[in-house]
Amino acid sequence: MTTSVPKLNFASALFLGQYHPSRELRPWEEFTTGAPVAVREVPEARTLASSVATQQRAESGLVARSALHGLMDVMEALPQPGDLVLVDQGAYPLAQWACSVAMMRGVRLETFPHHQPPASLPPGRTWFVTDGWCQGCGLPAPLARMQALALETGGRVIVDDSLAFGLLGRRTSGAAFGDGTGTVRWSGLDHAGFVWLASLAKAYGTPITVITGDHTTITRVARRGSNRLHSSPPSAADLGAGLSALVRNAQFGELRGRLYRLTQWLRRAFTDLGYPPQGLPFPIVGTRISSSLLARRWWRELANDGVQVLVQLPRCHPIPVLSAVVRADHRQADLDRLVRALAAATRIRSAAR
Repeated sequence: MTTSVPKLNFASALFLGQYHPSRELRPWEEFTTGAPVAVREVPEARTLASSVATQQRAESGLVARSALHGLMDVMEALPQPGDLVLVDQGAYPLAQWACSVAMMRGVRLETFPHHQPPASLPPGRTWFVTDGWCQGCGLPAPLARMQALALETGGRVIVDDSLAFGLLGRRTSGAAFGDGTGTVRWSGLDHAGFVWLASLAKAYGTPITVITGDHTTITRVARRGSNRLHSSPPSAADLGAGLSALVRNAQFGELRGRLYRLTQWLRRAFTDLGYPPQGLPFPIVGTRISSSLLARRWWRELANDGVQVLVQLPRCHPIPVLSAVVRADHRQADLDRLVRALAAATRIRSAAR
C-alpha cells in the first residue's frame, strides 16, 4: 500500500496564515442587516474602519464590501468633470475597471507608463491611481513623486494597497517588512494627499476593504458612493474576522519576521538555481521565464510533484513569471521540497537541450 505525498500550496496569498475557522469567531445574532450601508451601518464596521485609520495616522476610515466596491465609490465621488485621472498602465484590472466610472462622468482618463509618472502636469486637478505594490515586477509605486505632483494640483493619489496591507508598513530596526500598515508608511510617507484602499483578504484573511484618508474626503465618499446605497453590506462573519485579525495585529510582528526570513531563504535558493527573483523582498517570490510554454511546462512538472505554484502574466512586462507565494505557516521543510522540485524541472530542461 502506497501513501500519497501531501500537496504543498505555494499559490495562496494568505501571507500570515490567517484562516478564521468559525469556532474562533464571536457568534452573531444577525448575519446581514438586509439593508444597504447608507440605510444602516453596524457599529463593527465603524470600529474596523477607525482601527485601520488610527494605525495609519489617517484622519478617517470607511468600510467597503470589496476593493472593487470601494474603488468604484471613490472614483464616483471624488474626481469631478474636467479633472484628469492618470492611472498606472500596469495597475491591477480592478483599478482599471473602477476608473471607467469616473470617465463616464466627464472626467478625463489617461494612462502613464508603469511606475513612471510624468515630470509635470497640465493645468487642472489631477488624480493618480496606482497599486501600492506591483505583483508583476515586485516593486513599490513611486508614491512620493505622485504625492508631490497631485498635491500641487489639489488632487490626490488613490492607492489600492490590497497586496501589501498587513505585511508591509512603518519600519523600525529589525523589522524588515514593517508593521503591516501599508506601502505608504513603508515608503516613509505621511497620509497627506492619499486616498488609501486595501482588502484584508490577503494578509488578514477576510474579504473586506477599508478606505482611509482625510475626514472631508472620506465623508464625501460615504455620502456619494452608490455601492453604499445599492449593495449589501459586509456580513457579520467578514467584520468579525477582520476585527479579530486587527486586534491581534500587534502579535503579528513575529509572524512577519518569520515570513521575511523564509522569503529571503527562498530568494537565495532561486538565485542558486540560476533563476534570480525579481524585485525587492516580498513573499511572492517570482522569476522570469523565457516563454509561456516553458513556464506552463514547469508549472505542470511541479504540480505532478505535488507542489502548487503560479504562472503570472504581469501587465507591467510581457515576460511570464513563475512564482511561489510564501506564507508564515510554511515550514522550512516545505520550502526545501519546493526547491528540490524546481531543481528537478531545471534538470529536465537541461537534458532536453
